[in-house]
Amino acid sequence: MISVALTASPSLWLPSKRDLFANLGLALGFVASVAFAGESAVSLLNAGLPAECAEYASNVSQSEGNFGSVSPVVNGTRCYGAFQFCDSGTLQAYWDGSREEFLNSPSAQVTAWQRYERGQWSAAQKNGMTSLIGQQVCYQGTCATVSQSSILKACQFGCGVGGKLYNLAKSGLDCNTAGTRDGAGTSVCSYLISGAGYNVGCITNSNDGVDCTPVAAKEVQQ
Repeated sequence: MISVALTASPSLWLPSKRDLFANLGLALGFVASVAFAGESAVSLLNAGLPAECAEYASNVSQSEGNFGSVSPVVNGTRCYGAFQFCDSGTLQAYWDGSREEFLNSPSAQVTAWQRYERGQWSAAQKNGMTSLIGQQVCYQGTCATVSQSSILKACQFGCGVGGKLYNLAKSGLDCNTAGTRDGAGTSVCSYLISGAGYNVGCITNSNDGVDCTPVAAKEVQQ
């Protein structure tokens, strides 16, 4: 941490779980349409996203949607586009036009997403989340070294004090700690791992350059 009668195909998760409770339901609602979700790095480049962030943005989009995606209604809320900006306030914070215009403008979506991600990075720095960079996290037999992109993807759970990533950081990266999973049982650790190793310099203005492709836990132990 990405939640009008429009049609189309969201940790979410966000980049994104900007609206956590709405997106909890969206994650379940999109199971049936997962084959249609996600924009490629090429399509994101064509929409104006800087090349250095295209692969990471595609990674995020795979769990959110494509440029034309509209979520089911959850608690009166719909979410829109490749990064599922929800109309409970987040969409309005990053876009001044209509929902239809947002869906029809890939460039507006990638611009809004970059602004949102920069805000999340600032929150992560302010709240001490970036201290996790360089540490190793293991979950369900897979390990990765936490990178900038790990933090950003995990921020789809929120980067505020008392949030799931905050609780995990306080626990010393114990993925079994209470308060580190959402209502569907998804662990923030899974996002730290799946988001690891990408260049996110267009958001953080630096690149940690760590080769931290997820590997099997048994390989790490060896």
